[in-house]
Amino acid sequence: MHLPERHALAILLSSGATYADATTLTVGPGQQFATIAGAVAASADGDTIRVQAGTYVNDFAEITTKIALVTNGGRVTLKASGKIPNRKAILITDTDVSITGFTFIGARISRADGQNGAGIRYQGGNLTVAQCYFHNNQDGLLSDADASGSITITDSEFAHNGDAAGPGSGFTHNLYVGAIGTLDIEDSYFHDAIVGHEIKSRALMTVINNTRVVDGPTGSGSYSIDLPNGGQASITNSLIEKGPDSANGVIVTFGEEGAIAGSSLAVQDTLIENDLTAHAPLGVSNASTATAVLGGTRIYGLTSDEVVSGPATQTGTVFLTKEPRISNRHPF
Repeated sequence: MHLPERHALAILLSSGATYADATTLTVGPGQQFATIAGAVAASADGDTIRVQAGTYVNDFAEITTKIALVTNGGRVTLKASGKIPNRKAILITDTDVSITGFTFIGARISRADGQNGAGIRYQGGNLTVAQCYFHNNQDGLLSDADASGSITITDSEFAHNGDAAGPGSGFTHNLYVGAIGTLDIEDSYFHDAIVGHEIKSRALMTVINNTRVVDGPTGSGSYSIDLPNGGQASITNSLIEKGPDSANGVIVTFGEEGAIAGSSLAVQDTLIENDLTAHAPLGVSNASTATAVLGGTRIYGLTSDEVVSGPATQTGTVFLTKEPRISNRHPF
């Protein structure tokens, strides 16, 4: 299947930039380049790198040009088979980059280097990830801070990322975003984080829409959604499930490390489902002084006193007596 390029090119086009010498570079057997790293090194702003479907083992690259990475003929898997020599990630992005149709697996670095190897390590700019799959890495996607930057994730899946033991345990997550300008998650699926969080974001603005955040029956994740510094946050039309094996009873937490000025939290038309009995559960923990707004929330497995703590208003809350089934289908 040929994956559409509209997501891959959107970030380059939205900037209004034009690149007169932009070209398409091809990667794969019989193509211009045998490796993605080779094509990235030869790329210039505005280029598209088209990668032939297949598995590319230990093909690591740092991207410093404004490019689009797309696939040709089906999905591309980027697999790390040992410790990553750059001590960060399979792909490192330093500027405006879009990536469509890739799977990232096996990213690991040593304990001495932080034990937080990622499928993608974001270091700045505007990153768009579409139809991607991050699984069995220490971190799925890990972000540095860039207050002017953004990360947009659409139709993507993050699963079984994290470390069960060692110094990375509890500090590695399916998704960990630092203090960037905007994190926008749309139509995606996060599940079965290992010890860490399903989603952790320190972004100034965090948008989560039409997304499944699910521990599952065996997931050992902590918070489902962790917004430790608050920010302007909205969770809409989403499905959130706390699994029976979680070590933490809180499902969504906001501002527990000190909320930044102007913080706000809105949870709208979202399912909060609790299957945890070993710890006292709580749907939304609001540690900020801002008033959290919950509207049209559907609740399963929580009492009315367990829905939210801290300043909050609720309208249209519905308590369900039958546990909803949440789809486990890939979003891409």
